[in-house]
Amino acid sequence: MADLSDFIALIATIAIFAGIIYIIYTVTGTVSEGVKSTKDRLKEKGYEISDQGMSVKTSKRMNREDYVDATQRGLIRAMGASSFGSNINGTAQTPASTSPSATSANLSAPTLKHQSSSSSTKSASSGQKISLFGKKKHD
Repeated sequence: MADLSDFIALIATIAIFAGIIYIIYTVTGTVSEGVKSTKDRLKEKGYEISDQGMSVKTSKRMNREDYVDATQRGLIRAMGASSFGSNINGTAQTPASTSPSATSANLSAPTLKHQSSSSSTKSASSGQKISLFGKKKHD
């Protein structure tokens, strides 16, 4: 027969499991409420999140010309911020010349000058040929 300590242990075990279930239920409800409120705030800003993905509501439509202009502005800003940007005279650009309102005449593609490396001049002067994989061939 079961005595009093067995009944107390059973009640304590049931209470612990009930407490764990209640905590899980409460946390799940709080998280789902937070997700719902976040979705509502994003929806007010124009972002719709659903199971199929996300959609953005915009107030204006971009045509091809607007898209190309925005892309060109981004490229010009990136080139102005880079270290290789130089103008036609070969001097470094000033921050004023890299502004979006700068004319395209001030901007040019960087020029690259070819110089022979020391290893290629050594091999050419010694008469040895180097194959594609770096092994020396003797004639």
